[in-house]
Amino acid sequence: MANSFVTYTANGSTQQLDITFNYIDRTHIKVYVDNVEDTSFTFINNSRIQTNSMPANTAVVKIERTTPVDTRLVDFQDGSVLTEADLDRSANQNFFIAQETEDEVATKLGQNNAGVFDAINKIII
Repeated sequence: MANSFVTYTANGSTQQLDITFNYIDRTHIKVYVDNVEDTSFTFINNSRIQTNSMPANTAVVKIERTTPVDTRLVDFQDGSVLTEADLDRSANQNFFIAQETEDEVATKLGQNNAGVFDAINKIII
């Protein structure tokens, strides 16, 4: 089970989908419908989104967390007050990046113990 994304198979009658993982900021959430990014989705609440248009029946909808890796979300300063919120935010950034990396690696083509490439029951195109 993935830690940083969830996929749904659309049924042609539902636009609202649940976010099943934690995230730091709403800007870290991305939605894809059949591998095309939907940038116009909206948040119903912190754990549910709504796509802008109705995904077609059998379309694959992926909700993904993408935590920034190019900048720190918290910059600690000498002499400043160290808060639980800042510590949690900083630790969560590292934890979420590790989860996202693990999820990404798990989807890649690898070799089994016999040195044979394993596509994890996926079609290679």
